[in-house]
Amino acid sequence: MQASALAIITMRREVAARYARMTRLWLAAHHAYRRLHAAPVKNLTALRDAAQRLEQLDRGRAALRSDLKALAD
Repeated sequence: MQASALAIITMRREVAARYARMTRLWLAAHHAYRRLHAAPVKNLTALRDAAQRLEQLDRGRAALRSDLKALAD
């Protein structure tokens, strides 16, 4: 069964909003990581946690990006 055009548009908007939110979270995590990395005294635990968070958000963004591309076709 095919989804209606309205349902597809709604899904695109929802995925786009989630992608925008994920991008904002990724940027905040990226800035936190850079700040920790640039600190004169490195907190390695916090730096590792920030790197893991950045990686998780990056994977989430990639998944949402592929969903957006699939919905665009």
